[in-house]
Amino acid sequence: MYATRNQEGIMQVSRAARYILFGLTAGWLTVGLAVASLLVGLIWSESLVRYPGAARLAAAPLRLDTLPEGTISQHSAYQTADDLPQVLGWYARSFGLGHDEPQGDTCLTMTRVDAPLFLQHSLAVTLCSHPKRTLVFVNRSLAVHW
Repeated sequence: MYATRNQEGIMQVSRAARYILFGLTAGWLTVGLAVASLLVGLIWSESLVRYPGAARLAAAPLRLDTLPEGTISQHSAYQTADDLPQVLGWYARSFGLGHDEPQGDTCLTMTRVDAPLFLQHSLAVTLCSHPKRTLVFVNRSLAVHW
């Protein structure tokens, strides 16, 4: 920092240096708050993507190792006693998921990607039909999209 010394020996920081320091601090604070709000949003919205009455089989913690690349992701697995068409209909209506892609004989994947402004939100739901249950695998991610 640039500083000038007056005769009493008191350090004074120039006005320009103070403005620069304030701008840098405000910028980093804004970035930190944005990242924190994205993390809270992903954690909070986990309950929104769970099929009603489905039991959780597994939920991976938020993957933050890809944060330097600009991506946060989470994977969850659920099971329900409802049949595949009923679960498929709920996800299609609730989230506007499309692009049904068969994944073998008993599974299919539906996806949705939204890219408002500079964020890309991806949601992929894979449904697998079994005789007495339907397995639901949910993959969500947020990525910075320039």
